[in-house]
Amino acid sequence: MGQVAAVHVLTSEDPEFNFDKVAKDIQNVVPAGIKVVRAEVKPLAFGLKMLEVTTIMQDSEGFIEKLENAYAAIPGIAGVEAKEVGLI
Repeated sequence: MGQVAAVHVLTSEDPEFNFDKVAKDIQNVVPAGIKVVRAEVKPLAFGLKMLEVTTIMQDSEGFIEKLENAYAAIPGIAGVEAKEVGLI
């Protein structure tokens, strides 16, 4: 079984949302077996920011859905979008 790399974008409707804190604690949020490789706060538009998170996990059914559900459960997160998902 191979590995999958996934890049997700997390957004909030609150321009004051503390993405830096979420980026710091993101490894504690993701399900077991998923490794956070990078979490970077980037500008989005009109003063809003986004958090771009890159993860690596085993190519196993349901991991992406579990990961996206974990991101969506973070208080203040309004949107979760898969930017890239692929085998490595």
